[in-house]
Amino acid sequence: MKKYITVYLILFSCLLWSQEMIYPKYIYEKDLNNITIEQTEDINLFRYKQIQYIGQPEKKITLSYTGNEWYSEILKKNYRNKDFIALNQEFNKRQYKDLRIFVDTSQKTPLIKTYTDTTKISNLDYDIKMDSLAAGLKLSKEIPFIITYYDGFPVTIYNIEERERIIGFGNNVILELEGLDKNHQWKKIDGFRKYNCGVGIQFFVLKPKEIATVFVPRLTGNFKTKFRYRLGNILSNEFDGSINDKYFENKD
Repeated sequence: MKKYITVYLILFSCLLWSQEMIYPKYIYEKDLNNITIEQTEDINLFRYKQIQYIGQPEKKITLSYTGNEWYSEILKKNYRNKDFIALNQEFNKRQYKDLRIFVDTSQKTPLIKTYTDTTKISNLDYDIKMDSLAAGLKLSKEIPFIITYYDGFPVTIYNIEERERIIGFGNNVILELEGLDKNHQWKKIDGFRKYNCGVGIQFFVLKPKEIATVFVPRLTGNFKTKFRYRLGNILSNEFDGSINDKYFENKD
């Protein structure tokens, strides 16, 4: 009898482990074969790591890139503002018991930048249209924009704890990028970004058994090395990539 119980526990543990390690396949809303995808070596091009998905794990998730830096509609049920002192203390400590971070460079999830098409509208006309929008008026002709797609991949955070945990504020996950320098020492390359103004910004949490996903740019540069993402005391899997070696200068 004990033998069967032992076998059952092993199988059950394996099943739980496999469930923990299943991360979604993200299906981008557009046909990637018909999109020109640019690359960047600028770590400041995408300052904030916006939530693209939060909720229960799914094998396949179809979504588009969310670019709002300050607020996200999909975080409505995850924002917290009561007992700010306790929330702020948890945020400042950033010590987690069991969060998992999985970086999947095999997937391609583009990020976007939207620019005003200055070949089709003058600065004066643009200012006039923006003033009209601010006054609540309807535009007779839309402002022309150019959308540029940049190569990227998903980073998924999984909360296996029994309670909700703070992982960011506004629409910005507090992930930090680290890399191995030429002396094979781990160095922080890019810390989490704060907003210039914090008025109205709320913390958001990851609930138990939920996942949260951000898209990060696939950087280019003259130095090939290994990277990982950090969330407080939690580290992701390591992954290969390239970066401009100037980002290792004067890093503690």
